[in-house]
Formats: sequence, structure tokens, C-alpha cells
Amino acid sequence: MQITEINGFFMSTDTRLGGWSGEPSLGQKLNANVIRSFFLNEGWTINAICGMLGCMQGESTINPAYIEETNRWRLPHSASDLTDVPNSVMINFYNEYYSDMNRGYAIGLVQWDGYSNRNNVQGQKLVNYATDNNIQWFDGWTQLYRLRGEQQYDVQHHTTNFFYPVTYSGVRYTFENYPYSTATPEILASAWTSGYERNKGGVGYRDENARWFYDWFTGEDAPEIIPPENFLQPLPYDPDAPPFDPDNPNPPDPSGLDYLPPWLLYFMLRKRKGFKKWQVI
Repeated sequence: MQITEINGFFMSTDTRLGGWSGEPSLGQKLNANVIRSFFLNEGWTINAICGMLGCMQGESTINPAYIEETNRWRLPHSASDLTDVPNSVMINFYNEYYSDMNRGYAIGLVQWDGYSNRNNVQGQKLVNYATDNNIQWFDGWTQLYRLRGEQQYDVQHHTTNFFYPVTYSGVRYTFENYPYSTATPEILASAWTSGYERNKGGVGYRDENARWFYDWFTGEDAPEIIPPENFLQPLPYDPDAPPFDPDNPNPPDPSGLDYLPPWLLYFMLRKRKGFKKWQVI
């Protein structure tokens, strides 16, 4: 497999990376430290960051360029190189997905999926956000700024929360209080899995992953925190367009079925219920 360093993140589009547990590789550790440093600067607790990292480890191997295996046959050359999958290609890729709704895919650190309709452009949530801001979808910094925006705008888009409220050990977690929680990394991995990833299949080894990162970041061998002045700009998608403004980005688009067009909801419901073409719902 080919591991590429882009803008300070180590990544690959190779699906064979898969989910894993146990001690991460050097590249995954370096990515995790960038993420830790970014969100510490945003005021998140190390507990909350490690809960999120535990899930990222299971979702994408903390690999910003990871593309879920399903539907990869639609991509040029199976997306073996990041030059094959710029924003424009990924927008078309996702639109084609909706012509075959029995299959799906997700991309990035937290495996964003789902439809969006930002600026009346249909497409994939992360890709649309990147296109709106003239940055590359696979850049890790693009994804960190989107995550930051999701937290900031969660209350505004309260009908389609980025983080569904969930309760663990008597505490109700939302995107308002999750980042500042001092609960154990294991509990916060569960809260992130259920609240953000909306994964009903259980935590699996994500709580163990979260504990590994917490012990590393609080132990004697912890890496140095990257200062904000060393944060990098996301790579531009169009070099001739205005540069990305981290302090004033376009907000992330709402997510959820409420923003699917009515005609698509109708046909999705028909497929789910197994209706024939001539049957009426």
C-alpha cells in the first residue's frame, strides 16, 4: 500500500488499511497528535479528544483520505492515487451513488456520508464543504475545520443535529457539552459512537482505542503539543480562487434526512419497503 504525507497528515486511499486496535503506526500517531493539538486549542478536554480518536481509529484508521470500500468501482482507477479523486470527481461519484441506493460509501476521518444540498448543489457533505471553501476534501486540515464547524453550528441546525443527544452513566451528551467533558475516555468513546457516528452496532474496541490514546497523551512519552502558530492551511482546490479563511469559513451544511429532496425520500421509502414499480405507497 502507498502511504502519502500531505500537508502534515499521513494518508492512503487503500481500503486494506481497515479498522484496527492496539498500538497505532507512526503515521497514525502523528495524525492523532495533530488532531489532539487542534482541538486542545479549541478548548476540548483530552478525555473528549481521545473518545473521538478511539472512534476515528475504528472508522478510518485516522486516515483523512480513507474511502469506504463499497461503490469504489465507480471511481477512476479505483482511486489508487489522490490525484484521481479531486472534489469534482467525488461530487460526481456521490451523485451516482443515489442512482443505486442499495450501496453506499463514506470518506474521511470520521467517515462522513450522507446527502447535502448546500448552495443548491447536491452532493457529499464533506466534499461540498471543501468545494464551498476552495479546499481539498482529503486534506486533514479541511476535515478538522469541518468538525469544528459542526460543533459550532450544531445548535443552530437543531432539527438535524450533527450530534444526537445520548445518555451514558446518567449524563446526557450533546455537541454543547461533549467537548468539555471529563468523563473517562471509554465513556466518551461510547458517547461519540452513538451520538456522532450514530452507530447502533456497539462500541467494539473503540473504548480500548480511546484509553490507549489517553494513556499515551498523559504519559511520560507523550509527544509535544503543536502550537497554533504551526497549524497549516488546508490545500487549495483552485489555486486561482480566494484562499480559505479559517476564521470565517462557510459553515457546514445540515445533515440528515430532513434535507433530502421529497422525491428522493419517496423512492428510498419504496425501496426500503420492497414496493414494485406499479404499487402505490
